[in-house]
Amino acid sequence: MIVSTVLGKIVSIFIIMVVGVICYKVGIIDNNTKEKLSRLSTLIVNPILIFMSFQMEYDTALLKNMGLLFVLAIISYVISITLAHFLLHKKEGYDLAVEKFAVTYTNCGFIGVPLGYALFGSIGVIYATVFVATFHIFCWTHGILLLDNSGFQPKKLINPCLIAVCGGILCFIFQLKIPTNIAFAMNSIADMNTPLAMLLSGAIMAQLNFKDTLKKSRMFFVVALRLIVSSAIFALLLRFIPIDEQMRVVAAVTAACPSGAMTITMAILYGRDDYYATELFGMTTLLSIVTIPLCMMIAG
Repeated sequence: MIVSTVLGKIVSIFIIMVVGVICYKVGIIDNNTKEKLSRLSTLIVNPILIFMSFQMEYDTALLKNMGLLFVLAIISYVISITLAHFLLHKKEGYDLAVEKFAVTYTNCGFIGVPLGYALFGSIGVIYATVFVATFHIFCWTHGILLLDNSGFQPKKLINPCLIAVCGGILCFIFQLKIPTNIAFAMNSIADMNTPLAMLLSGAIMAQLNFKDTLKKSRMFFVVALRLIVSSAIFALLLRFIPIDEQMRVVAAVTAACPSGAMTITMAILYGRDDYYATELFGMTTLLSIVTIPLCMMIAG
């Protein structure tokens, strides 16, 4: 039942993505608009969604569940990093750093959080947010080391999503409630997260030349590592861990997400092959409609 529900939500999300493709093709969204939508989603909408998800009654059990999920999220990233390190090697014409980044860092914010919300409401967002927070910790440390020869810079750990997580947890623990009118406005912005993220993803995918992309056999090996090997290993591990169904489903879905849009933006930022990053993002996103439900079934 849960698998069919997830599949339905994924289909709905992909429909919005198709609208994004159309908007780019007809010129409603151009490259300038795409960049601004990306900043709006990353810096405003997603953090507000994360923060508002913690506006609920205090629950000690929930904090314990978040702690356990944090450990599981670390394990999922260690699995991906290890696979990418040992199974991916330099090949002429392919950016190895981008490949390793794409295998390791998922679209847990753009896809995992909306799916968590669609399935379980605020609890689903909170559980998915644990993976988002872990994503940012790893991305701005290990991820930077992959892409940038100048090394890790601690100040980059300070970003809107992590601030939203910390602020939300403090409000949750000390039961600090946002006034009703302000909460309504913030929740209205938070509700933009899924459509905005998927419209943006569609606009990014609209730039791909799929004829050329489909000829790259190496790329499909990288895609398989992200969507099948890494996700399936983690899902199999979840099968043997005694946690409740909501935690198991959100953990499986979030870890099985396609390569993150951050792969593209980071590739641009650090002078890597951003078109190849877009191809990896596009192909993993398209194929994840099949692999996410499969990983859920493996997780049990």
